[in-house]
Amino acid sequence: MVTRIFRSLFVVACATVAALPTHAQLAVIDIPAIVQLIQEVQTMEQQVQTAEQQLVQAKQALATMTGGRGMQLLQSGILRNYLPSSWSQLASAMQGGAAGFPGLTADVRTAILANAILTPQQLAILSAADQKQILAGRQSSALQQALSQEALSNASGRFASIQSLIDAIPAAVDQKGILDLQARINAELGMLQNEQTKLQILHQTMQALESVDRQQQREQIIAGHGNFASRFQPTPAAP
Repeated sequence: MVTRIFRSLFVVACATVAALPTHAQLAVIDIPAIVQLIQEVQTMEQQVQTAEQQLVQAKQALATMTGGRGMQLLQSGILRNYLPSSWSQLASAMQGGAAGFPGLTADVRTAILANAILTPQQLAILSAADQKQILAGRQSSALQQALSQEALSNASGRFASIQSLIDAIPAAVDQKGILDLQARINAELGMLQNEQTKLQILHQTMQALESVDRQQQREQIIAGHGNFASRFQPTPAAP
């Protein structure tokens, strides 16, 4: 547009010069200067267009790297905190009564019934201490079995979820979407690793409980045999 204006002015100036009387003094017009000015305006116009294109590209690049893509909502229905997080929750789960872990509680109860050899009638014949010891052993074994089953099932499901996130990468429309998916995958892997660490700690806790139980058994045996210092000493006959 600017170029057309300068061209029109140039034409008007030439026409004005042609219309002047022959005896009038001709105005001096620097044609090369006008041509150079027109070229400079054209160059500036091209630079403005280039700057506008660069600005549009920069905005598009910024849009591909910022903003939400909703990736945090993927796999939102997965149960992740399925392991007891405190001693009270672990003890409650071992007794089959952890309210916050219904799946684990049901597995413990099922395992106790499935693994029991002594019938309730046979168990009732034993002493109260023996009954308590047998029940504690059943609960401990059932809890370890239930934890292993829950961990295996959860890990299998989580790996399937991670695979679905990996499969979604080609469907991402921009760089931000791909980065969000990769961050989501890394977060899932980190939670899986945390669960493995937690399972190891729970296993160590169960081993400590079994060690306490064995120590109590030894003390009960000693208590049942009486005082060893005087047990085998002969009792003098009455005179």
